[in-house]
Amino acid sequence: MRFLRFVSGIIGNNMASHLPLGVFLLLLFCAHAVQSQDTHHWGNQFGTKAALLGGAVLTDTTDNAGVYYNPGNLAYLDTSSLTINANTYGIENVKIVNALGQRADFKGLQFNTIPLLVSGSIQTNSKWNISYGLMTPVSFSFNGVARLNGFFDLATGEISPGEEELVAESGINTKVQETMVAIGAGRKIGENLGFGISLLNTLRTVNYSFRFSAKALTNTEDYLMIARIQNEFIDYFAVRTALKAGLNYQKAGYGLGLTVTSPGLDWLGSGTVAEDLTLSNIAVPNSEDRFTAYASDRQEKLKTTYKSPLELALGGHKNFNRSTLSLNVTFFSGVDQYAIIQPESVALVRPNDIGPLIDSEDFLKVESSMKPVTNFALGYSKELRENLSIMGSFRTDFSYFDKESLENTGLQTELTQWDIYHFTIGTEIKKSRSSLSLGLVYSFGSTSEYLQRGSFYNIDSDQLLEGALVVTEAGYSNFGILIGYAFNFKKFN
Repeated sequence: MRFLRFVSGIIGNNMASHLPLGVFLLLLFCAHAVQSQDTHHWGNQFGTKAALLGGAVLTDTTDNAGVYYNPGNLAYLDTSSLTINANTYGIENVKIVNALGQRADFKGLQFNTIPLLVSGSIQTNSKWNISYGLMTPVSFSFNGVARLNGFFDLATGEISPGEEELVAESGINTKVQETMVAIGAGRKIGENLGFGISLLNTLRTVNYSFRFSAKALTNTEDYLMIARIQNEFIDYFAVRTALKAGLNYQKAGYGLGLTVTSPGLDWLGSGTVAEDLTLSNIAVPNSEDRFTAYASDRQEKLKTTYKSPLELALGGHKNFNRSTLSLNVTFFSGVDQYAIIQPESVALVRPNDIGPLIDSEDFLKVESSMKPVTNFALGYSKELRENLSIMGSFRTDFSYFDKESLENTGLQTELTQWDIYHFTIGTEIKKSRSSLSLGLVYSFGSTSEYLQRGSFYNIDSDQLLEGALVVTEAGYSNFGILIGYAFNFKKFN
């Protein structure tokens, strides 16, 4: 939370600029502002073939995943079917170096299972083919703790000679998940051209908690403990609907596909936001007095709005004997800064004269934004035998994290700031009415420019002990097993 920088401004307007240790800890409040997959559009892929091909299936005509990728594909379906992609099983690792500085890192290692897709298609007596799907586009969780215990020159000698012992600990627990229900229909509008449209209904849930404590003792006979203890909680769900339209042009040896997805239209959502901060023995500049204060508020059942951007996708495939090369390029437009949760106006700081202008309406709102990104996926498949194919892919998953969002006063739950790259390899085994896909997935990402608030790196008496905004390193890796199964019914309509 950044609002104590605003408090320091109020104090600074009335007193001298000399800042002893108490004000250092007062300004330490902004330590929590870490940024949440949370910031990626292409987290998961769906379908027995689509998952192995990295989503490069804009012109695939046999997979029910078309209801998600390109409803124009549905025009070419000729049987009723049910597709079940059981799970991706993976070991996911996230590391943020020097989260608190001095080798105090955030680390998260966990085993994850992600249900990819349950979908089906139904032929009708009309020219339209109907398809449906239940999938999980986003599934991200992180639980990390960083602790720092050491001696630093935190204050001038008049207040506390020598180095002071600092004990600080920070913890983040976040989980973001989206579940989508898709319904689509497609038909041919020409000998080689299919058209389709899908309704994408998405439930997004976010649970985020943050805790921080920092304590230091002055080196005087009648020592004082100066401390800041903070807890933060954000929990919300939001439901949105988007419309996707697609074209699929098929010709002997190649295909071209185009889709347009509207920005999400939110129509239901509710959330809770809570903040509790305690400051003990804070020294005021140019004064011998110290004060103790706290800020606390919790607001429930607040209206929640979550926005998703306009999407434009272009792709295709080209056949080479028994091999196929496919491509998907998707552009995601940006989203300007907006409030996911807007709290009501409530005084936040007690006693009131410490920060009379600080209000929950401004400083407890949950904010987000997205920068524009373009991702691409390149897939390759080769038919070894009539019922056996090998497949592989490479795709990008660039982060839409907006660095300028760190300058806003509201809260953010976003953690990931790195771009991710995905590799898959596997095989598809076909039977008369079913197919089985088995594969391996490896994903990695890193950045040497991770913007981390709350670091105690290179602290000295001239630096405000607020937890500085620093540029550090962060990384992500995931290794998983992909299992998919599809069953095709005989016509029953």
